[in-house]
Formats: sequence, C-alpha cells, structure tokens
Amino acid sequence: MMGHFQRLFLIFLVISNASCQKAKDQVFNILDFGAVPDGKTLNTQAIQLAVDQALKKGGTVKIPKGTFVTGAIVLGPNITIQLDEGATLLASGDMKDYPNNHFISAPYADNLKLIGHGTINGNGTAFFTEEWKFSERPQPWIVISDAKNVLIRGIHLENSPSHVLNLNFCQNVLVDSVSIKNDPRSPNTDGIDIRNSKDVTVTNCDIRTGDDAICLKVTSKKELWYDPKGNARPRTVENVLVRDCYIESDDSALKLGTGSGHLTQNVTFENITIRKTRYGMALFMMDGGLYKNIRFKDIDVETGARHSQEYGIFMDIHQRLENSPVGQIEDIRFENCQFNTKGIFYLSGHPQQHISNIVLKDIGITLSGTLDTSKWKKPKGNRKVKDWPSTADFVREKGRFIVAHTDNLTLENIRVQHPKNEDTPFFWSQDTTLDTLNIKILPQ
Repeated sequence: MMGHFQRLFLIFLVISNASCQKAKDQVFNILDFGAVPDGKTLNTQAIQLAVDQALKKGGTVKIPKGTFVTGAIVLGPNITIQLDEGATLLASGDMKDYPNNHFISAPYADNLKLIGHGTINGNGTAFFTEEWKFSERPQPWIVISDAKNVLIRGIHLENSPSHVLNLNFCQNVLVDSVSIKNDPRSPNTDGIDIRNSKDVTVTNCDIRTGDDAICLKVTSKKELWYDPKGNARPRTVENVLVRDCYIESDDSALKLGTGSGHLTQNVTFENITIRKTRYGMALFMMDGGLYKNIRFKDIDVETGARHSQEYGIFMDIHQRLENSPVGQIEDIRFENCQFNTKGIFYLSGHPQQHISNIVLKDIGITLSGTLDTSKWKKPKGNRKVKDWPSTADFVREKGRFIVAHTDNLTLENIRVQHPKNEDTPFFWSQDTTLDTLNIKILPQ
C-alpha cells in the first residue's frame, strides 16, 4: 500500500523540482526588504513584502541568520521559504499582530516548500501564565490548507502557543526531519494534526509536546464542506505513513480522533520510539465514522506523563452527543511492539457496534507499579463530552488488558512481565469473541 504511494511521491518530487528549476534562481532575501535581525523590531511588513514578490515571480524567500520578530505571515503556491542555519522567526507576543488568528497560514499553497535548518519560535510563553493558563493566543499556529505537493523539511518548531502544524484538506505532503519541541505543560500544543488529508508522509521527526504528538482527524460534521471557491472538500484521511520518529507527548503519542465523522483508512505507524506519554496509541471514535486498516508496527512505548491514568493502547467507541451515530473500528493491527507501563490496555466497542478484526501479534509488555483503578473514569478525549445511558465504561474492571464489545480478537505471542505482588489479573473480557488467545506471563 505505502510502497506504491511512496513511488508516486518520489515522482512528484522529481516533477516539482524540475518545474521549479527556473524559479529557484529567484532569491528574495528578507534583509533586502528592510527586515532587521535584532530580536526586537517587528518585521511583519518586510517579510510579507518578500513573500509577495516570490508569489509574483516564483522563487525562494531567504531567512538569513539572525532573530526576526514577526506577526502573521500569509504564504501561497509555488514558493520556497528557506530558513538558514542560525535563523529564527520569532512570533510576536501581541495578539494585535494576528488579524487572522494564525501565525503562518498557507491557503491553496500548492508546491509550497518550507525548508532549511533554522527555527520558528512561537513565543508561546508570552501567551501562557506561570500556571500555563491562557486567555487568547494565535491558533492553530501554522496552517496549510487546500494545498497539494507540500514539502516541509529540516526546520525546528518550538515554543508554540497552540496546535503547531495543521495540515487541513491537503494532498501529497512530506514532513521530513522536522523537530517540534514544546513544554509538556503547555496546553493544546499538538505536534502535527493531519485533518481531512490524503497521501501524507511524516518521517525522521522528533516531536516533544504538551498535547497529542501526531493526530489524525476528519470533520465531525455530516454535511458537505465547501472551500471559498465553492469546491466540495474531501472529508477523509487516507494513505498516511508515519515512521522513524521519536515522540514525547503529555497526552496521546499517536492518535486518531476525536474528530471522526467520516473515513480514516490505510494508515501505517512504524519504527517509532515513544516516551513520557499518557497514551501510546489512542483511537477515539466519537462521530459515527469508520477507522479501517490501521497498522502499528515496530513501536517501543514507555508511558509516564503527568496524569494518573496511563494507557499502552486505548481504543473506544463513544457518542459525542446522545443522538450521535455510532461509529466503527475494524481491521486494526499491532505487530512487534514493546510496552512498558504502569497503566492498562483498553479496547472497547459499543453495545450497538462492536470493534472487530483486532490483531496484536508479537507484543512484549512490562507492567510496573501497583494498580488501583477504583476512581478511574473512561477518558473521552474532550472534557465537554458526556456519558449517556448507552455508554460503555470498563476501566475500573479488574484487569490490565480490558476488552469488551469486540469481535474476532487475536492475541498471538503476547509476552507479559507482571508485577509479582499485584493481584490484578492480566486479561479481562466481556461480550468478546476470540480468534486466538496466546498470552505468556513471564517472571519479573
């Protein structure tokens, strides 16, 4: 599946590079437009002038070494933004400098490239109190929307005030060798949000943030969405590959949802190291959509966030509203993964809709700590979401691996190191059919 996509993407890069060969000779250095790299002067106008010239003539906007304070910048198609090593774009700490509420926005930015070895600093601490509260802030921070053939490579994104990189209604996107670093206490600072987008690859990235690290979402609304040009927008996430990454997340390292009103399918996460997280992998189905053909392979997870509840895997079907349609989760596979957690594993469908065809194969689990879930309550990914009469909640059951409302579950070659002095059993199930149950409890 992904091999074919990757070949197509390589072809796209070759074509894109060829088509931009002439354009790349045009270089627009922001210094030539009056930008001052002193870390104090507001350079919004100078930087936007350089961008506008590149949009007219094609070419590269060069951000040289130095610290350039700026407010909101609007990018567009067929240009390259190059941050040299030692270059920093420092976001203004004043909300009046963000008329569209974003820091960097790129609508209809086909063939956009954001590359280099420089830094974009969101100045997030200017918007948070010492207790990490906020009243207003630019959000999302960087938004690329309705765009095809986008390359983001090599840059450093740090100190964001909100969701960092938001890919919305995009197709053919490569995010490579990017680092994202936010304080783990900073609220709602998702690393990469892939929303309503197709053919996206994230590789060789280092993401350490205060909320979900990589999050896939589709709109929760059932009615058609239209862009400003009147075109119906896609409402699916398809053909996503995330691999060779290091992640620290104060919430979900790898997440689907909670926005889930339509189809999310053909997704692979592989060769990923996860540390200091609340959830290793989380699938929140809320809005009546479908998660299908999702693969987690060669992933090393160690939970340990600031929260009292931790989950190696969390998979659940819930209803955002009492009358929301009940969604589906099927054909989910975990293979050759390692987990070290003091928490639990939770896989539950809904009384009206079971999750199905779930496979865990060649899984190593090391459990630690003394577990007491008597005061736990099933997380819903959003504090505003309520429980309903039909809600299933089994997190307080006596088990480290809890399964309910599930069909065709395969647990093959599951190796568990269980704490010696803990009396909580490993496996607990209800309303579940098993294809294979092969669990080995090993001495710790």
